[in-house]
Amino acid sequence: MRQRPRAHDGQRGAEVAVFEATEQLLQETSMQDLTVAQIIKRAGLSRANFYHYFASKYDVLVAMIARLFDDAYAEAGPWQAPPGKTRAKSMDASMRGTIDMWSGHGEVICAAVEQMHSVPAVAAAWKIMLEQFVGAVAEQITHERANGAAPDGAPPEMIATMLVGGVERTFYVGSKGLDERLPSAESAVESILALTFAAIYGNRRPVKRAKRRKSAAKSTRAAAMTPAVAAGEVTASTDTAATILQAVNDLLQEHTLDELSVAQILERADASRGTFYFYFGSKDDAFVALFKEFAERIASGFELLVQVDRNDPARIRDLVADWLDLDEATLAVARNAVHEWPRRPELRRHYLDTMTRMTSALQTMIEADRAAGIAVDGPPAAAFAAVCMWTIERTVAGAMAKEEHLEDLGAVTKLLGELLVSAIYGL
Repeated sequence: MRQRPRAHDGQRGAEVAVFEATEQLLQETSMQDLTVAQIIKRAGLSRANFYHYFASKYDVLVAMIARLFDDAYAEAGPWQAPPGKTRAKSMDASMRGTIDMWSGHGEVICAAVEQMHSVPAVAAAWKIMLEQFVGAVAEQITHERANGAAPDGAPPEMIATMLVGGVERTFYVGSKGLDERLPSAESAVESILALTFAAIYGNRRPVKRAKRRKSAAKSTRAAAMTPAVAAGEVTASTDTAATILQAVNDLLQEHTLDELSVAQILERADASRGTFYFYFGSKDDAFVALFKEFAERIASGFELLVQVDRNDPARIRDLVADWLDLDEATLAVARNAVHEWPRRPELRRHYLDTMTRMTSALQTMIEADRAAGIAVDGPPAAAFAAVCMWTIERTVAGAMAKEEHLEDLGAVTKLLGELLVSAIYGL
């Protein structure tokens, strides 16, 4: 990506016109499909005027993120309160204020989320935004541990990064209407707060355990979910198609999906273009076929949580660790899927189906264990399960991208298992 020609303050008439035009257009199209020509036309500027200030459409997005950051922190807010009781008590207001602020520029936030794993400049700008929240949460965790109010555990910065990433992802999903359990960004706030207190205070937070219902089964083993896709389904119906998909999988261990070309696939699979296009319309189609096979394994693995006897909830920690213990080939698919789904429509459809299946399993588990009296009361199970799953998903995405504080996938996996046990069972 070309560098911005020169530094500007974002206040000049031409810059403001570009910002306003871009934000309007993002209500009509995605950042990926948006063109500089559309921005120029909507802003009423010449190409020369545009390129005097911006090198590309992504340069515009970076400037808009920076502007949003400046506006958001022009005045002290609840996140800037001293750590301790003051900040803890203001967390609800802080969270709602953050959601309101992001909602006012939802198109910009969503565009940043969609592009951050593919455009380094966007990732850097978005990181500055999130670091403000990560620093505040980590400071609170450190303070509470020092005063004996919170238990020791994972590094405060790792926990904070997980929580802030969860807020980012649930905001995106709620704003886009991608999960029926989260019909809006605001609908996630209660669950986000419950998850935040569970992550920070663990078993030292006050909890109320649900009373066992008379209708609850004696066993805490919930019924197994019916797979959305039959186990063992083979997407590649012939040896030739399977060979092509194996080539894609091998190459994804060396390249990102963005970097991968059909020519590379043909060379690795020793196949002709005609053969490739007989089975797949594009490299994206081939990746979706590969992802569908991966998705069945990952969803089935998560559903084991529903089938295990959870009178000893600590077993969930081990199951989460096993679930995320992926070989290199599977990691290659997972890494590209978790980073690319927001901006690739066909992949997004299958990805969301997989997330829905796993969230349904978690919701079933929460409802069954609350009814059995072994889980703590909390937000509505549907929304809580969704926030938990999207927090896990975003944290794994960060770990696979080697984001700061999430570089150690093993430590992240352990943290996610502990989070589920604390959030659902109060342990």
